Amino acid sequence: MTPSRLDLHSLIVFYYVASEESITAAADKLYLTQPTVTYHIRSLERNVGLKLLDIKRQRIFLTRAGTGLFEYVREIYHQMTSAERYLENLKEASLRVGIATTFSTCVASAASAFEKLYPRVRLIIRSSSSYEVVEDVLNSQVDLGVVVSMDYGNPKLKSIKLSSRQRLVLVASPSSSIAQRQRLEYVNLCGYPLILGPETSATRQIILKKLRVGGCAMPSPIIVEVNSSEWGINLVENGEGVGLHHIMSVERAIAEGRLKVLPLSGDIFVGVDAIIRADAPEHPIAERFISLVREACEAKHRKSAARAAVKK
Repeated sequence: MTPSRLDLHSLIVFYYVASEESITAAADKLYLTQPTVTYHIRSLERNVGLKLLDIKRQRIFLTRAGTGLFEYVREIYHQMTSAERYLENLKEASLRVGIATTFSTCVASAASAFEKLYPRVRLIIRSSSSYEVVEDVLNSQVDLGVVVSMDYGNPKLKSIKLSSRQRLVLVASPSSSIAQRQRLEYVNLCGYPLILGPETSATRQIILKKLRVGGCAMPSPIIVEVNSSEWGINLVENGEGVGLHHIMSVERAIAEGRLKVLPLSGDIFVGVDAIIRADAPEHPIAERFISLVREACEAKHRKSAARAAVKK
């Protein structure tokens, strides 16, 4: 077998330079000096006999060869990261989970049950928007994600259906003008301030689409972008605008009269998916956590449906 002309360490350096589009930033992340980073890039170019990077006005540009190589190197990097995580899990049981902020309440009860079942397993939870969770899964920053069911357009992801009917509600302060209406259509929300997640939030995209389809040609102002469900709820309670939340996140505030569900025709339901990298090694502990989240979501859906039936 002919020895490879590609040095793995130089490929990883190339990955960071190409990803950061900066030798300085790559050097900082790799804890190397800039001359060392430059040396690895030049060595790699000499070994393959091709120019991989162009530097113009201190900016990095990939050549055609560099762009093609980057696709392979990115996959190598992710495989190495997955291998490291696999070995770490063998040495020290841990589970890293990314959770869409919308489903924080569902996952909280699952996490509590998980910790009772596996007291020696270190459970690490990161809460962010659905699209950010997807990126964390793809970059192997988390072992699995719990997100709003959507087509995230990446064949490297494997999705597992957890629930198909999780209810979202638009809520406002009972003292706000919009909450005084007996019946609302989406068009009536035109121009009313919204308190939603960031642009990477799936639920934000859902409600903005509902407004457009409902005839709202004028975009509603998003006065606050929040990454925390609790913070968003507090702002809505204070009359700052309307928010879209999972019913279980706001049931207590509704029961206590701090929030009111807006009387829109037709309920909003979303699904819940667990996502993992399609090439991820088997992780039995992750599979157990997924089962607990599924059970928690379905239990909360049944309780919510039962309460709604009693009210009718």
